[in-house]
Amino acid sequence: MYITDERFFCEEISGDYPELASIAQTYRENGLEAAEKQLADFVRGFMRPDDYFKIPYYERENEWALASDDDFAAAEKILSGEIRSCSVSFKFPDTKHIDWEFNPTFNGYKEWTWQISRHHEWRCLGHCYRETGDEKYTIAFVDFLMSWCEQAVFSDSDGSGATKCWRTIEAGIRMNKNWHYAFHAFLSSPYMTDHVITTYIKSIWDHGYRLRSKASNGNWLIMEMAGLSHIGMLYPFLKNASEWADYAFDRLATELDIQVYPDGFQYELSTNYHDVVVQNYHWVLCTAEAIGYKVSDTLKRNLESMFELDINISCPDRKYPDLNDGGRSDVRFWCNMGRKYFPDNLGILYFATDGKEGSLPDHTSIALPYAGQTYMRTGWGEKDLWCFMDAGPFGRAHQHEDKLNILMFAYGKNVMPDSGNYAYDTSDMRRFVLGTYSHNCGLVDDLGQNRRNSYKWLPEMIGQRSDMKWMLSSSVDAVEGIYSEGYGPDLTAVTHKRKAIFFKKGIGGSLPFVLVSDRYLSGDQNEHKFATSYQMDIQPYTVDGKIFTADHGDGVTMSIISSIVPEVIVAQKEPYFIGWRKRFGADSESFEHSPAPCLQYVARGKEKRIVTLLYPSNDGRISISEVIASDCVNDTSVTLIIDAKSYTIDENDYVCSGEAFEKLI
Repeated sequence: MYITDERFFCEEISGDYPELASIAQTYRENGLEAAEKQLADFVRGFMRPDDYFKIPYYERENEWALASDDDFAAAEKILSGEIRSCSVSFKFPDTKHIDWEFNPTFNGYKEWTWQISRHHEWRCLGHCYRETGDEKYTIAFVDFLMSWCEQAVFSDSDGSGATKCWRTIEAGIRMNKNWHYAFHAFLSSPYMTDHVITTYIKSIWDHGYRLRSKASNGNWLIMEMAGLSHIGMLYPFLKNASEWADYAFDRLATELDIQVYPDGFQYELSTNYHDVVVQNYHWVLCTAEAIGYKVSDTLKRNLESMFELDINISCPDRKYPDLNDGGRSDVRFWCNMGRKYFPDNLGILYFATDGKEGSLPDHTSIALPYAGQTYMRTGWGEKDLWCFMDAGPFGRAHQHEDKLNILMFAYGKNVMPDSGNYAYDTSDMRRFVLGTYSHNCGLVDDLGQNRRNSYKWLPEMIGQRSDMKWMLSSSVDAVEGIYSEGYGPDLTAVTHKRKAIFFKKGIGGSLPFVLVSDRYLSGDQNEHKFATSYQMDIQPYTVDGKIFTADHGDGVTMSIISSIVPEVIVAQKEPYFIGWRKRFGADSESFEHSPAPCLQYVARGKEKRIVTLLYPSNDGRISISEVIASDCVNDTSVTLIIDAKSYTIDENDYVCSGEAFEKLI
């Protein structure tokens, strides 16, 4: 505990409440026990559980319980002293003997210890108590609260990321809902003694003090301010509560302008953290509504564009792609949240009701010029084709080295998914997903991109357009991007230019396909090895000369065709880690990930063009049997053999201008 009893009772309780006006005098004249009784009696009468529980019981987040366990099954494990974090469980002797700084992971994974102080278990116990009235849940909660408050300490010199229990992200998360839910649930229990209630309120003050004085930035700041706003709303009898609330709400309002690009993407460009931000605003607004706390409408500014972003980037299965340290969450869940605030938005309503109400957006494909991403689609149906290309900025945090990455979804299958996120550890797999090797990009001399080397986020970047160019139409979409920031630790000077052309109606009777033209240009006049690399998933595959085909089941295949025979790399660890797909649940050093083919189309020289064609199929046929393209960077023609007939494409016929924020059919 940071605050002392004397300071708490004599300086930090508001004098605006008659029941508490004499509490400093009580403490000085009658001692701690009398002051605790005066405070606890007031709190029992002041808190409004009936109003608080108008807030919906939130879905789970983080890996604190097995997905197969309902709350009661999870609670039984918690009651036995079993704590789960980051998919790893550990059983302490009992609820009285939790070591909040312990780490049972084989590799000392720091997130395990940090995340047990998010206290999702406390909310679970509170929920079970509300359902049953069984005091065993209260006893466990009191054990947890008292041991945590005794063990968890911080000092003024500890920055936002310091300590094992008091990182400000965890402080914000537990102040968003977990502590408050539990406290309101258990407040009337006889096990909530005067001393327990006082300990809780003193720690609430500690949280307010730390969140107000050690605020950070990015998605952390949103969680910190969401937590601080809850303290200000729910505990106004703390003297600083009003100032804390004003500060938090002001920061939350202004951060929407600071953190959200004009086209709606949160500046970390991670699908997961984009909606972490959205969710925290939602929690704040839900609490304010439940208890009747007036919040300015400016708090919702930009939120509508953030919900619309989820729609615009969604795959045909109604989930968004796994970008950067992202995830594949269901957009319908987020739109159901958004309809509460924007009931007149027909697109949000359509996704919220799974098409029963509202209407689809008035566009199919869309370019995001600030986020530097183009989402191309044949339509909004579950069997439609969807293609993504990233030609944008590095982002504020949680970035992967994957500029010019391409993803595809077709005929109900995620035929070319991103490698996605992985645990924030120091493993080969973590380095793999962060780097270029795990993405569908270019490699130079077997080295990946290295924007991280010299990148620095500047506030003005939020209003800067990317250098992406695009064209969108009813039959053909195209996008161009460029990477020129160096490869490997020495920043090898090679420029990679990529143009992707999506023939949404096919050519010559073919199914829709994407033509990818990569140009590699040496900046040091040396010869280099250039490789267009595609990290595929774990499906069965065949290689027939220059045609690679993966079988995704249900008659759906994904083929990559080129004028170059691909080099197929599977489960390689040296000289660099490539040819893998992640698996979660690592609990020992013997844990192995899933081998998966990585295709590399290689050319050597000072400048080369490499052309590949991405051909998903749902009819068991690959109607394009050959791609003929020279490796000269000045050549723009590509010849396709389609059902034994020759068709020539000129890249220059598809000019990408990107002069405006376009949303075209």
